Amino acid sequence: MSGWRETILKEFIPNVSKLTLVADPDSLLTEEKLFATLHQRGFDLIEFDDPIEFRYAYESKYRSIWDKGEYTDLVVVLRLQNSELSCLPYDLLQAGRKLSFNLGDLFSNLSYPVIEQLDRSMLDALYNAQKKNPTDRMGDNATKDFILRHVYGIPMDMISDDIKLLRTLLRLHYSKIHMPPVFSERLVRILSENSVFQTWDLKEIVPNEKAFFAFLQERWPIFLDHLGKSDQIEEKHFKYGLKYTGPKFLPFDHQDIRIYIDNLFLEGKIAPVKSAKLNIGSNSWIKIGVQEDDDGCADRISGLFNLLREDFPTVEGSYSEWINFALKWAELSALMHCINDETHQVQFCEMGLKFNRSFAIWLTQNYSNLINL
Repeated sequence: MSGWRETILKEFIPNVSKLTLVADPDSLLTEEKLFATLHQRGFDLIEFDDPIEFRYAYESKYRSIWDKGEYTDLVVVLRLQNSELSCLPYDLLQAGRKLSFNLGDLFSNLSYPVIEQLDRSMLDALYNAQKKNPTDRMGDNATKDFILRHVYGIPMDMISDDIKLLRTLLRLHYSKIHMPPVFSERLVRILSENSVFQTWDLKEIVPNEKAFFAFLQERWPIFLDHLGKSDQIEEKHFKYGLKYTGPKFLPFDHQDIRIYIDNLFLEGKIAPVKSAKLNIGSNSWIKIGVQEDDDGCADRISGLFNLLREDFPTVEGSYSEWINFALKWAELSALMHCINDETHQVQFCEMGLKFNRSFAIWLTQNYSNLINL
């Protein structure tokens, strides 16, 4: 294991001290991979939150055994709410080795108040970005811009037209990338300074996944109506009752946008709509977004089976991968009630057995860690 975790892990060597006290105001030790590695090395992590609860666990599980001269796994006391270890009981301070970790030390050239807002799953990308792009000490806005570009992959100076903005928001929201308000607000502010995006409802669709997909849902019928007309039609003739401001017509057929369309409809993020005036070929890419007499259940089910096979989590996967898989599986489970097809039912049962076996192994290995995430 390399990167920022190694900086911390090098301090945790078995048999050095039976008790280690750690000031960890940024909850770094409870990050998923780091916590799992510490546990593999024999370290138990106990949070000093409730003094009475902690004292009971400490005295019954560890102190009584140590007093007998017996060996137990090493113990780390996390001081999450207060970085001052001096607040701990005197007997712990006398017996324990003292360590301290925080984001400010790991990323010394970046603004501490900004990076502490970053989701811990993004720290790997931030560490690699800092290593590849060494910089002088940055202020708040410079740090936000650095993270937007190198961690979230959003080069704001390159977002110059509707297609680039739409592609950026699709990647952001479809991938379920968690962006804290401090970064989404910065992104909205910079985009708002571009006259091209003055009509876009950026304050709603940038930070809010549901609002963004609702924005796309409103524009999909307009796109279909334009495809169904051979002559040029002025938008003023259409009264769609749009909730979100912005361009009425979106280029869903652009190659950078079209690659997302199938999955958006398959996963139910956008719903198909009726379009009586549109002649759809059997192999047309827009077919999945047009409601047919049978609601298109069979086609969506086949598509979801393929998508789930591609995204099947492994026993080494993260909890977020399993959650994302579960959302797609729930969509498929609901659709299975729409049809009575033996072939699909057999596939559904086989896949369910397969992923439940995998999930059982994953849960056995990771359940004890979940409470700390």
